[in-house]
Amino acid sequence: MPAKTSNSKIYGKHFKNGKGVQELPLPVREKGVLVGMQWVKTDLVNLLSMIPNYSPFTGAEDYYFDIAEYERFTNFVVNECVFPEGVVTGLPFIPEDWQWCIFLNIFCWKSRETHRRRYREVFILIPRKNGKTSAFGVIPTLYMVFCDPEQRSQNFCCAADIDQASVNFRHVAYNIDQNKQLTNRLMNERVKRHEKFFETKNGNTFKVLSSIADTKHGLSPNFVYVDEVHAHKDGELIDVMVTGTAGRPEPLIIYTTTSDFDRPSTCNALHDRAKSIASGHIIDPNFLPVLYEAELGDDYKDPAVWKKANPNFGVSIYPEYFTRQIQVCENSPETLNRFLRLHLNIRTKTETVWIPSWVWANGNAKENSLLTVTEIKDKMYEFRHWHAVARTAEFKRTVTDTYILEYQQWFTWYFRKLEELRHSPCWGGYDNSSSSDIASFVLYFPDERCALPWFWVPAESISMRSKQDRVPYDKWYRAGIINNTPMARISEIDISNTLVGTDNGGFGIATYFTNICNVAFDRWGSNFIYEILYNYGVRAEAYQQTYAGMNEPCRKLEAMINNKEFFHGTNPVLEWMNNNAMAVTNNSGQMRIDKNKSTDKVDGMVALAMAIGCNIHTDNNMIQTLPGLVGNDARLVP
Repeated sequence: MPAKTSNSKIYGKHFKNGKGVQELPLPVREKGVLVGMQWVKTDLVNLLSMIPNYSPFTGAEDYYFDIAEYERFTNFVVNECVFPEGVVTGLPFIPEDWQWCIFLNIFCWKSRETHRRRYREVFILIPRKNGKTSAFGVIPTLYMVFCDPEQRSQNFCCAADIDQASVNFRHVAYNIDQNKQLTNRLMNERVKRHEKFFETKNGNTFKVLSSIADTKHGLSPNFVYVDEVHAHKDGELIDVMVTGTAGRPEPLIIYTTTSDFDRPSTCNALHDRAKSIASGHIIDPNFLPVLYEAELGDDYKDPAVWKKANPNFGVSIYPEYFTRQIQVCENSPETLNRFLRLHLNIRTKTETVWIPSWVWANGNAKENSLLTVTEIKDKMYEFRHWHAVARTAEFKRTVTDTYILEYQQWFTWYFRKLEELRHSPCWGGYDNSSSSDIASFVLYFPDERCALPWFWVPAESISMRSKQDRVPYDKWYRAGIINNTPMARISEIDISNTLVGTDNGGFGIATYFTNICNVAFDRWGSNFIYEILYNYGVRAEAYQQTYAGMNEPCRKLEAMINNKEFFHGTNPVLEWMNNNAMAVTNNSGQMRIDKNKSTDKVDGMVALAMAIGCNIHTDNNMIQTLPGLVGNDARLVP
């Protein structure tokens, strides 16, 4: 591994006696076949920095890299551990450089004050067939049970079901069986396979647990390996394990998983936390985020993307397999969803969505110079009648800054567009809410091929949906991305005040934008707001969400986003709604968004489609003759 002298000098303080270059055992292959190992002089700074989009040296002032632990760990792995399956079964386990990187980051960083391990939680997101269980389940388990100094330690493997957890146990047991020194250290010198349990003579135990957590309270884990987090139905067992480590001085929890579906889940919560730590939005020097994944905008057909997401590409998983999968995916959206999730770690829906998330990402914001949080808050206060949180006492507190920072890219794009688009021709779409959920208003700017959305939710629904469905309404509200209406039901008065302004000087969206040509309304239950806008001088049309009315705008939006000709700025609520949206077609091939088949709320996408449709049919005569549309000469009917 080539040395990077400048980095070695900068980070040399983390290595005692300047020993930042060490001999590292690496595999030797001939024609792709493992034939042995070679000790290679390795710059540890470069090695430890191989984790994607994360540097362990950032925020590491209070930690050092323990060379003595490095020597113990490397010697234990190559001398005591073997491959548990495949063509290399029984051969000494020789990690790849990327695996060494993760192992050594986990075990060798120590606190300068306590000399205990730095990392307490490790989240490893890695696609299938990259050897995650054989490496990150087996090796840490053996090392924690047989080498960790904690006395009478409790160690566990947790999975969604016993069968999944047993995979790691079987591999660990095989390693012990192949090693007489390890076997001799067990009680009765054997592994209790039927009980999926073993105990060392000094009282350290290892046991398999399933995700049924009812009887797991009272445990005091020192080490926990959680396999395939995405398969856990809830987070109860993980919560029990995490809280159980409170009594241990240096516990370790390792989560390994492929990507989950795009849904509220424990896996996605951990994944999001790991991404925030890796990006620096959350500071946690004791959580190691290891994320091998493709980005939403990446070309899934590109071999460079395959390699980016699969660190063992060419070793345990081969290009020929990916090529075959791509051929199959061409005519099967369901297969493509599986490929993206399991082999590129891209979240997908359980069903085939209308516009896949990786396509929707074509319209993401790409702002190079971001507004600061202070600048964003100043702008939000200027437009406080559009952002309900800016009118609260909480807005002045620094806790709000954390929520805003997560959406810094969106707000930078959004506020700049407010200035740029103020006098541009635009068309609106308003999709009304049921009494207790979300209402959406979207302005579509065809010349600039972009859209700006706003959303309203009753305050009671924000709390309820955040807790019950894990939809982050509370976070979106605190960040100023959705507005609450201060009742248990949607307040059309509050919405109309945002649209047309208030008597105390707050300007509305319809008064700020000077060139709103037309606003399309959902026929259902929108009479009040329709009347307000109509009487205020804003042209408004009723728009039935039929195949006839929705086909052309849906087709146009689909084409624009596929061709990277439409921009939404990465609004998280609209992105969530897009990921929920399912489209259906009739016998004539006409398309519309189907709210009943969609997996959650899609109101913003419907409002966007109506706004585009309103723009397509700008000629009033055409509007009057198009089935599904009612002109201004007709009043809305319930």
